[in-house]
Amino acid sequence: MIATDGVMVVMRFFHILAGALWVGSSFLFSLFIGPAAAKVGPSAGPLLHVAVKERRVHTVITALAVTAVVMGWLMWFGDMEDYGGLGDWIGSSFGLGLTIGAVLATTAALLGYFGVGRNVEKLVDLGDSIAASGQPPSAEDGARMAKIGADLERYSKIDLVLLLFAVTAMATARYW
Repeated sequence: MIATDGVMVVMRFFHILAGALWVGSSFLFSLFIGPAAAKVGPSAGPLLHVAVKERRVHTVITALAVTAVVMGWLMWFGDMEDYGGLGDWIGSSFGLGLTIGAVLATTAALLGYFGVGRNVEKLVDLGDSIAASGQPPSAEDGARMAKIGADLERYSKIDLVLLLFAVTAMATARYW
């Protein structure tokens, strides 16, 4: 029992630390950096290139998301065993709150990877390609950039909302 408690403490530490950094990153990028880069336009390209291609910001945020989600699910299964099974676990207010938070966070991680991370890559690749050509963007490139930017904005805001609801569900589950 003592070893299990120690394992749970370590998992909780990584879950909360990775989750806090993940939510903070999502908040910063979706509400500040993304809109600022869109407003600045092509001159934001070098900064985004360094952040995405050299500093691998999307890879770091994905690793934080995976760490938070995996640690969370491992703890969820451990707690489920303590309650005696799935029915009793989800039947409890605490278990239900954590389950809702876990599903929302898992959905946010998948949306963040497929909707946000991949679109950031596409946007930076397209911007790099346009910059390398030395020409202004063609109408087709401009349209592609606008579509990717709109998709990125939509996915990042949905992702942030999912994360905020997940954090709220998990933080308040004990009081349901």
